[in-house]
Amino acid sequence: MPLPKALSKHKNAIFMALGLVAFIVYLTFFVGIGSLFDLISKLNLQQYSLYYSIAIAALFLSVFFDSLIWYTLLQGLNVKMKLRKVVLYNWIGNFVEMVIPCETVCGEVTRIYLARKETNENIGITAAPVITSRILSTFVYTGGLLVGSLVLVATAKMPPYLLGTLLLVSVGTIAMIGAILYLALKEGAVEKMVSVFMALVKVITKSREKQEARKEGLRKTLYSFSEAFQTYKKSPRLLVKPMIFAIIGWIFTLLVYLMVFYSLNFTTISLIDLAMVYCVSSTVETLTAGFPVGAVEITMISLYSALGVPLVIAGAATTLTRLLTFWFQIIVGYPIFQFTGLKDILKGGFSKDLLET
Repeated sequence: MPLPKALSKHKNAIFMALGLVAFIVYLTFFVGIGSLFDLISKLNLQQYSLYYSIAIAALFLSVFFDSLIWYTLLQGLNVKMKLRKVVLYNWIGNFVEMVIPCETVCGEVTRIYLARKETNENIGITAAPVITSRILSTFVYTGGLLVGSLVLVATAKMPPYLLGTLLLVSVGTIAMIGAILYLALKEGAVEKMVSVFMALVKVITKSREKQEARKEGLRKTLYSFSEAFQTYKKSPRLLVKPMIFAIIGWIFTLLVYLMVFYSLNFTTISLIDLAMVYCVSSTVETLTAGFPVGAVEITMISLYSALGVPLVIAGAATTLTRLLTFWFQIIVGYPIFQFTGLKDILKGGFSKDLLET
């Protein structure tokens, strides 16, 4: 049964509120609100302010280097877009990822739409740098996850039940990257994809003229997408700088997590532990995109606890980290989103423009 119009309009906010309530209940009964307040009351305010400020700066730098990945990939295809615009559009993409329940898909589609609108290039051309940027970032953090997992297994710090989860995360990520690369690089893959898509279009659209128009538009887009990837394949040097930026961005993201623990005067956690928690929680965030708040926080606390972090520290660190990586990105992204006048994105108004280009 479809949601009533008023409810459907605000369902994203409702899901966030429900998740937030679930997280508060979890903190109350499994961590202890009283213990959290007791921990906060004993913090050194000067130390907390210093390290949490560094965490905020690290977040901005992680977004900046993530934007540089996209920017250098655009340059490799001779697509002209100012770095300032790339950074702003990246913040908007992050904002959309947070508030629309489809996680990275909506964020990437938003970036593709904004790049096409800014450059007037074919969607396939503007999509390739965005998707390649995601692949490089995913490759870096998956590599970090695998290395970290091996170290934890070797040092007997890996809880047995986590090993299966990490393997599933790694296999799923590799499969996703493989599917994208197959479409981009395998000869004949474009025609197969067009055929599959058109079979769906024929069920929805009865007009033969519209079917042919969409088929031609899709073929043009996918060929442009494939050709852009072929450019990167023929000139691997174009990927060197983006890969370096991806690694630096990932390091700054880990620094956000680390500085949060330092702000709580807990300095014994390792970067390897943080890398694992970050990678697993990012995957959970993707899988539970309909409920962007709650599942991720509970997962993070459970992982920290499994790695030997006291439960009250785990709860405080998770809360402070998510204030930055989720809520703060909404606070920063919303005014940028409003300033650029892109309200139609939240209403899904850009999807038609993408399909018909």
